This record gives sequence, structure tokens and C-alpha cells, in this order.
Amino acid sequence: MASQDGVIKIREVFEKALSSAGLHVAQGSSLWEAYREFENAILMGVMPAPGQVATKQQEDDFDVQHKRIMALFKRQLSVPLNDMEESFTEYKEWLQGEIDSQIKQQFHKALEYYKKIQPYEKDLLTKEDKKEVYTSYIDYEISHGTAARVICLYERSVQENCLEPEVWINYTQYLDAKLRDETLSIPVFERSVRNCPWCSQLWSDYLLTLERAKKSHQTIKGTVDRALSCGFAEGGSYLQIWTTYCDYLRRWIRWDEDHEEQLTLFRANIEKAVEHLYTIPDGDPTGSLRQFWANIEAKYCKNVTKGRELWNEIMTEGHGNEAAMWLNFYHFERCYGDNKHCRKLLQRALNSVSDWPESIVDAFINFEREEGDLEQYESALAKCNAQMDRIKERRKQAAEKEEGEKSKFQKGGKKQQKTFDKGHHTDKGHHSDKKQQFSKKDKNTKFDKRQNSSNDSGEKVFVKPYQKKETKSDDTSERISLDEDQKASNGLKRKAEDDQSSESVFKVPPPPGFKGQKSGPPPGYKGKKSEPPPGFKGHKAGVTEPPPGFKGKSSEGEEPPAKVQKTDGDDRLHEGQGDMGPDKSSCTAFVSNLAYDVDEDNIKDTFSQFGEIKEIRLIKNFKGRSKGYAYIEFPDELCVIEALKFDRTPLDGRPVYVSRCEDKSFRKPQFKFATELEKNKLFIKGLPFTCTKEALSNIFSQHGKLKDVRLVTYRSGAPKGLAYVEYENETEATQAVMKTDGLAIGEHTISVAISCPPDRRPQKDQFVPSLGSGKKETEVRGKARTQVSLLPRALKTAGAASSNEKSLSKSSSSSAAAAANEKPGSKEQSGKSNDDFRKMLLGNK
Repeated sequence: MASQDGVIKIREVFEKALSSAGLHVAQGSSLWEAYREFENAILMGVMPAPGQVATKQQEDDFDVQHKRIMALFKRQLSVPLNDMEESFTEYKEWLQGEIDSQIKQQFHKALEYYKKIQPYEKDLLTKEDKKEVYTSYIDYEISHGTAARVICLYERSVQENCLEPEVWINYTQYLDAKLRDETLSIPVFERSVRNCPWCSQLWSDYLLTLERAKKSHQTIKGTVDRALSCGFAEGGSYLQIWTTYCDYLRRWIRWDEDHEEQLTLFRANIEKAVEHLYTIPDGDPTGSLRQFWANIEAKYCKNVTKGRELWNEIMTEGHGNEAAMWLNFYHFERCYGDNKHCRKLLQRALNSVSDWPESIVDAFINFEREEGDLEQYESALAKCNAQMDRIKERRKQAAEKEEGEKSKFQKGGKKQQKTFDKGHHTDKGHHSDKKQQFSKKDKNTKFDKRQNSSNDSGEKVFVKPYQKKETKSDDTSERISLDEDQKASNGLKRKAEDDQSSESVFKVPPPPGFKGQKSGPPPGYKGKKSEPPPGFKGHKAGVTEPPPGFKGKSSEGEEPPAKVQKTDGDDRLHEGQGDMGPDKSSCTAFVSNLAYDVDEDNIKDTFSQFGEIKEIRLIKNFKGRSKGYAYIEFPDELCVIEALKFDRTPLDGRPVYVSRCEDKSFRKPQFKFATELEKNKLFIKGLPFTCTKEALSNIFSQHGKLKDVRLVTYRSGAPKGLAYVEYENETEATQAVMKTDGLAIGEHTISVAISCPPDRRPQKDQFVPSLGSGKKETEVRGKARTQVSLLPRALKTAGAASSNEKSLSKSSSSSAAAAANEKPGSKEQSGKSNDDFRKMLLGNK
């Protein structure tokens, strides 16, 4: 103020304040009053002191300042503000004269407009949802007010809703559409992205405004880098930024001039965008950026081959069964390709599309009508008809299956309702009769063995030959159906009853190897020793020394090495029992599941990358053919650790199992992969057998950064249609499950879930089926009913023996009595010799 230009600077500040908030209906009047007070203070300083005559300069300054204050009043009275009537009264008092008619007219017009917008101002003071009030208020101002009033109202709105992207978007779009003044819109855009950096629409509009303002390439590139570093929550936001930037780079190319540098920059950035979007979930699900790239290559660069490559990449990423994608590919080929490629493309689409094949058929037929000859047209027509017949047949089968399931469900519901009604209409006496009849079912009912089954609790459920198996819960309906069966089957014989009576007779089973009743030697007879034949070099009587070359095992009953059957622990070298000492086993790797045509050279070429190989021992049979496993000796243990990384890696089409060479008896069984819940790993099933690891990585890398992809195969290397995909974090894995579960790959629909393998250890009471064992029903104790007891029945307890005393033979009863007379702590009870078992089975004491 005291400086030379102090008054001018203060006036500039006031003018700037009025241009920003002078139209603020609720608080703008305070700015006008402050501005007038400032000018009134200057006016008082211009007036001469009391008793003095004003000079000519003072009079001129007074007139100028008076006009300035009057102009402020005129400007304020023409603006609809709160307390504007009081301002008009104050103006009358200050003027001390007649008010100009033009000022009155402007005042009454502003007052009338103020009364119209006054309800909005009241709503802003009373309602909680001010955003909705501002929206309707702005709409009214746009249709009735001026651009300055709309901007002022937008400023009020963003002040109270600065974190609402929608408010900023509406504000910036109004500036670009109505005013198109970059000096106003660029500062607003800068404020908007500072308050809402997560809104990609604001960044995209900001880039367009910078391009319209002809800002430098470095400025636009810097804005793009800022936008990409904000960390958007959705992949579509990144796609929008990259799309806007690539559009700018395409427009930046001057095709009629030397554009090699600009085109190189465009290709480098769009390739970078595609790679970046691969790592983001739902970054570019339809490949729109590559579609744009393909069109640019074909249209401007005349490089149709590159465009086809881009389109083929898109179609192999899970879009092979989508008709819309094939039609877009066909449109590209139709615009920039030739008829040959169009025809091939339509044939591929016809055999791949499953969601809307009719559209492909129409496109194929119309193409041949326009471009093909009669033979080509008839060929296309035949292919389309054949394909549609197959599709209709599949649809018909699916409809019949659905109808069958629906009718089956309805029939089951009616049957349950009927059974329920029958059960509720029976009285107590009827129920007691049915209970008595149910207890006599063995005498009056005939059942098919194939239809007799057990429920989970071990109780039998009897089913009619034309009915499904009843459950235990339908107890009433079960007895009713049983009573009907009894009436229908009276007088019929039951073969099962005869079988049950025959089974009640106890029979002692013959001893192992028994071939018939023969007269045996007397008890204790050991036979006469026969003299050995001439030249016999075996054991002689009285000789206790082992023969030469004996290694610790008796030669009696020992089979030749070629005839010894292989057991689970037969890998003697792998257990450290061969000619390899413990010092070598730590430096040796055991390799199994090798292909039979793999020789030592193949093994050496494969495992030499892990270190120097001292020896390779490929195990072979007596014919000299490989048995499928080998031992690789390294100079130290570090090479073995590196070789273990090759475990389960395919070699000639088979996964090779690599492990340490150590004694299995001291080694705990280990499973390479986790057996508990892994939230960052996905389990995929239903994959086509032709699916490769690279194709699976391309599909799932769209939803996050992959850590590992593993296809599950058989020991032969054939795929099982299963896979595991591991992400770096749980969030990306969860998003991938939601996006890919039920995804169609070719004709297969895959199932995706979080990896949670079941318990590999069977439960105690759980029956584990084996090959050829069939279905086995367990009793209460958990023993299988078809299980054959290997304990002789004569060794059963005295209680069991006495209960079957009438049906037991004389020899078995006497042996059971002898066992019962023994004391509990006697030595005979603790164990019996083979001779004792022989005497017992032959009935000798």
C-alpha cells in the first residue's frame, strides 16, 4: 500500500477475487463490500481537510474516485447475491440523489433471477447430499445463466466435492466444449488430476487438451508417465491411457513427409503398451490395442503380414470360439487382404465358433456370392450346411438332456410327495402291522441280489426291481413298498435263504496247499534220510561251515538273480546296499522314469550342465535293455543339488525323476509340492490335451505376474488335462479365478479354483479300493465283508468256539478246549511253532 504501485496491485487482487468469486451468491457480497470500503478510504484521503479549499487536482481526483465507487455499485447491483436489497438501499444513501433508471432496471432483473435460484441456495444449506443439488443447480445455470456463472458454480461444487471424479469430468468437459480456452482448462485439469489421480478419464482428457494446445512432445510424454505411475485399480484405466497416447503418436506422424523416426517411436511405444497390459488383469481382454496396431500397419505401412500376425495372436488367447472376434478379423482381411486369405479365415471361423455360428455362415455365403465362382459357392454352402447340422444335433442333444433332467427332477418330486402322503395317512395300528411284516420279510419276500444294497450306516435297504434305491430317511415309504412286495411275492422261493442256511454250517478250511484227503504219516514221523546222489556238493550231515563264496545268506531256497522278483525296496543300489559305499552315495543322483531308448550319451548330454560326471551306471536287464533308471556320480555334493533342479523335467517326452541316492529306510517320504491351501496358486482342470505351457502362460499372464506354470502329466509324459498356475500374490490369483473360471479353450471349458489338495493320507475307517477288488461294504468295525480272514478258525477264543460247538468238528473242539485250559500267562499261549499248527490242523494231540 505504501509503495508506488501499491494501490494498483491491491486493485488487481480485488479484481481477480471478483472474477473468481464475485458471482458467489452466498459469499460474493462480502468481496464487493470490501472492495468498496477500500475505494471509500481512498476517496476520504483525496478530500481536502475541513476549512480548506480543494485544489483543481483534488477535485479531479475526487471525481475519478467517486465514479470508480459508483461503477462498483452498478456492477454489484447487477449480480444476484444475498442481501442485494440492502446493497441497493446503501447505494441510495451514498448517492444522495436520484438513481439512474438503467441501474434500477439491472437491479430488478438481478433480483428476479435471484428469487429463481434462491431455492437451490436454500437446499445447499439444508440438504446433506449437496452433489445432487449442485448438479441440478448447474443444469439450470447452463440453460439460463452465463458462462461466468456456470464456472463460478462449478468452482463451488469442486470445492466441496474435490474427491468426486464425476464433478471434475463435467467441469472440464464444459470448459472444452463451450469455451475451448486452453488457458482456462489446463489449470483446471492440473487441479483435477492432483485431487483424483485414479481417474483415467481425467488423464485422457488432459492429454487431448495438451495436444490441442500444441504442447511439446516431452510435456505430453511426461504427463503419460505421471498417469501410468498413479496405480489404477482396473486394467481398463491403463488401456485408456495407452490408447490415448498411441492415438496421439499416430497423429504426430506426417505420412507425406519423412516419418521413419516417428513411425519407429510409434511402434516402440505401442509394443511397450501391449507388453505392459499383458501383466495387468483385464488390461486388454479383446486386444483392441493390437487391432488398432494391425490396421495402422496394413493401411499406412502396407504391411498386411504384420497385421495378420497380430490378429492371430489375439485369436489364440481364448477368443477362438467368439463370432464377433472372427468377424472383426474378417473385416480386417476384407479391407486390406485378399480373397484367398478371406476364404481360409472364414473356414477357420466356421469350425471354431460356438456362440453365434449363424453370423459366420452368413458372412461365408455372402463372401462367396460376391467373390467366388459356382464351385466355390457350392462348396461353401455344403460346408456351412454340414456344420450347422452338427451344431443343431449338439443343441438337440443338449436340449434333450436338459429336458430329461427336468422331467427326472419333477418325477422325483411327485414320487416323494406321494410317499409323504401315504406315510401321513397311516394310523398307529397300521404302522405296527407293517413293523411285524417287516420283521418277517425273510419268509415272505423275494429280492434281487443286485438290488440289495447298504446305506452309510450299514443297514440294508430293499428296493423293488423297477424302483430306485430308497434312502434311510424314507422309513415309512420303505415299509409300505416292502409290504407291497410281500403281497406280490408270496409263494416264491428264496435262493438267498437257502444260501444263508448253508453258510450257517461251520466248515474247517483245509490247510494251504491241501489237494485232497490222503493218509499221512504218524505223528512225529520225520521221514528217513536218503543218501545224497554221487557228486552232490551240497550240505553234508554234521557240517556247519558255509560253502566257499557264501555272503551271509543260506543257499537253500535262494533263487538265481535273474529270477528274483522285484519288490518295492529292490533298488538295492538306491538304498546304499550295492557296491557303492556311503561316501559315493552323497555325490550320486538317482534318475528314474527314463525312456527305454535313452542311453548313457543322452544322460551325459543332459546332466553335464550341472557339473563334471565321473560315472553313469544305467541299469539294464539280462537282455541288455535299459530298465528306465540310472545312477549319475558327480565329483561333489553341490553338483547333485544342482541336478535336483532337473526333477520332473521332460527328457525325450517323459518327465524324469531326480533324487538323492540314499537309503530309503532312513529317508522320510517327501512330496515335492505343497499339500495345503495355497492362495496364490490356481488349480486348472478340463484343459485340452494339446494345450502347451506357453499357451497357458499367455492366457493367465493377462491377470497378473506369473511365478510358475506346471502341466500335470503321467509318467509317460502324456498330459492329464490338469495344470497349476502360481501368481506372485494372492490378489492377482483371486482375480484370475473370477475371470477365467468357465473359460472356453477350443471345445473344452476349464475349471479354475484356488489350489487346496485333499489329504493324501487315508482316514482310519475309510476303505481304500484296489485294482480288481470291486465295491466292498464295510461293517461296523470297518472290516470289509469280502475280506478273507487268514487266521485259522480253530484258534478263535473259547467263547466263539463254544457258541459253534455243535457245528465244529471233533479236532477243532478239542484244540479249543486245550487252549481254554491254558493259563493266561503261560508260554504256550504267547506263541506256537509250525509243528504245533500242523498237529492242530491234522487233529493230532
